[in-house]
Amino acid sequence: MKLEMSRQLAKLMREKQISQSALARATGVPQPTINRILSEVTREPRRDSVLRIANYFGVTPESMYEAPSQREQDQADSSDFIDELFHRIANLKKVDRDELLSRIADNLK
Repeated sequence: MKLEMSRQLAKLMREKQISQSALARATGVPQPTINRILSEVTREPRRDSVLRIANYFGVTPESMYEAPSQREQDQADSSDFIDELFHRIANLKKVDRDELLSRIADNLK
């Protein structure tokens, strides 16, 4: 089964309405690590990071790797997509974010 850590973590964060930086403070897992998990750069994080995150959300570490059900995927709406997109953009370096926003503005003219 393909690891689905990124989706599970994003879902738990949305449900608890917690930011990457707040989760990092609460778990001791560095914010860049959380960002790399969410952006799928890190597909298999260290076990201690998974344990800390799972403990925070009150779930088993194994459940962090389970694929969300089709029903849960179907229920995801555009606001979830916008939230995830916002977090990804907010975590870009300023110069990259400025470039992205400039391109968006140019394409919407």
